[in-house]
Amino acid sequence: MPTLRFQPEADRYYAEGYWRDGDLWSDFARRAEENPQKPALILDDRVFTFDRLRRAAVGVSVRLAEGGVEPGDVVILLGRHSIEAAVAMLGCMHRGVVIAPLPPMFNEKQLSALIAQTDANALLGFGGDKELAKCRQVADQVPLFLAVAPELVDRLAEDGHPEEHVLRHGDDLAMVLHSSGTTSTPKGISHSNKTLRYATEGICKRWELTSEDVYLVVCEFGFVGGLVFGYFPPLFNGATGVLVNRWNAEAALRLIEAHQCTYVLSMPTHSADLIEAKVASGLELPSMRVLAAPGLTRERRLAMREAFGVSPLGDYGLSEVPGHAAHGLQEPEAKIALTEGRPYDGTEIRIVDDNEQAVPPNAVGSVIVNGPSRFLGFLGNDELTRESLTEWGGYRTGDLGYLDEDGQFVYVGRSKDIIRRGGVTIVPSEVEPVIMRHPNVREVAIVPLPDERLGERACAAVIPVEGKPAPLLEELQQFLDQEGVAKYTWPESVEVFDEFPRTPSLKVVKRDVVTQILERSRVTA
Repeated sequence: MPTLRFQPEADRYYAEGYWRDGDLWSDFARRAEENPQKPALILDDRVFTFDRLRRAAVGVSVRLAEGGVEPGDVVILLGRHSIEAAVAMLGCMHRGVVIAPLPPMFNEKQLSALIAQTDANALLGFGGDKELAKCRQVADQVPLFLAVAPELVDRLAEDGHPEEHVLRHGDDLAMVLHSSGTTSTPKGISHSNKTLRYATEGICKRWELTSEDVYLVVCEFGFVGGLVFGYFPPLFNGATGVLVNRWNAEAALRLIEAHQCTYVLSMPTHSADLIEAKVASGLELPSMRVLAAPGLTRERRLAMREAFGVSPLGDYGLSEVPGHAAHGLQEPEAKIALTEGRPYDGTEIRIVDDNEQAVPPNAVGSVIVNGPSRFLGFLGNDELTRESLTEWGGYRTGDLGYLDEDGQFVYVGRSKDIIRRGGVTIVPSEVEPVIMRHPNVREVAIVPLPDERLGERACAAVIPVEGKPAPLLEELQQFLDQEGVAKYTWPESVEVFDEFPRTPSLKVVKRDVVTQILERSRVTA
C-alpha cells in the first residue's frame, strides 16, 4: 500500500501477526454487539452503554455524510475530555474519515493553520463554551462545522440510524496527530488503524488489561496518551471507562473508590497531586491493581509505591511511535524504579553513537525506534519523513537513553535539552532528579540562561511544595554537594514559579520558562 512506502518491515509485521486487517470501528462494533448494555463510559451522573455510544456515533456519522464529508476526508476534532469526545471520534471512524484530534489548549491561530495544513473538510467541537467559541471563530474555513453538544449526543443515542459503515483498509491513513506546536504550526503525524491498534493492544497485553477492568481516564483528549492509554483500551477491550473531566486529585481518588477502578494512568503532574491527595485522604483503594505513571523520577516512583501500595509502571512512547516500551506487572522492583520497561513484542529500540553505530549495554546514546506502531510519515512532507528515518525504518527520536544488560530501556533526556557552559556540557536530566529529592521542591526544570562570557548558565526553575519556601541558591548548592553532584553541573541561579508553561501533554516548555525568567529580569532592571 502507498502508505507503507517508508516502512521496510511491513511484511514482517504482517507475517508475525502484529498487524491484521480491519479498522478500529469494526473492533468497537464487535464489543458493542457482545455487551450492548454494559456501561462503556461514565462521566459524573451520565452513563453511556456500548449500545448508546454506538447509536450516538452512527448519528454523528450520518451528520457528516449529510454535510458532504466523504470517506478519506480529514475531520478536525477539538474539545475537552468527555463522552462527546468519544462519540465524535467514533462517529468519524464509522464514516471512514481521517481524524485529526486536537487538545482544547490549541488556540484559534493554530486551529486555523491546521485546517489549512490538513485541508480539512469538517470541524467537530465539544466540551465547554470556551472550546466551542474557538471552533466558531474558524468555522467559515471548513465546509461543515458541527457542535457535538451533550443534548445532541443524547438525542442521537435515542434515534435509529442506518448502519452504513464505510470499511477502511487497515493500512489506510486513519489519524493525524499533532505535537504541541506552542510557537509554530505542529507537524502532522500520520497513523493507520494498524499502528494505533498495535500500540493499544500492546499496552493492554503488557499491563494485562481486560474487559473486566474499570479504567480511570484522566489524560486530556487530543494527544496520543489520552487516546492510546485512555479512550482506546476500554472502548476496544469492551471494558468500562470512568472519565475525569476537570482535574482534581481528591475527586479522582473518590472516583476510584466509588467505581472500584482497577486501572489508573497518570501523567507526572497528576502523579504529584495524587501522592499528596492519597496521603491526606487515608483511602485504601483496594481495587487498584494497575497504576501506570510514566515519566517519573526514581524518588517519585518510590513515593507513589509507598502511597498506593502498587508499583507505578513506566512507559516510553512518542506521537511518532506511541507506547513502544513499558514495564510488566511482574517486573522486579529495581527495574520499575530505574527503567521504563522492555520494548513491546515486535518493536526494536537501538541505542547508537554519533555515527549511528550500536553502543554496548548501559552506554548512553541516541534512541532510534522501529516497530508496528511507528507512524506512516509526516503529513504532506515526504522530505522530512525521509530525514527522520533510517534505512532500516527506525525513527530518530531525538532522545538520549540506554538499554541495560537485560534489555530494559532507560530514558536520559532530549538530545537538545543540554546546556553549554563555556566548553562544558551540562545535562539537566541528570541533575533535576536529585533536586527533586529536596523536601521543599515539588517540581524543577533546569534551563539555560544566556551569558555573554560563557554562552549559557544553568538556572533552576522551581515550584515549591505548598506551604514551604523554595530553597535559596546557596541552600540548593549545599544540598547538591551533600548528594555528591559534580559542582560544574550546579545551577547558578534559582527562579520560583507557581506553575510552568506546558504542552497539551503536560510537558514543561522550557523555552517559555526561559522567556518568562528573562521578562522578569527586564522588569526588575
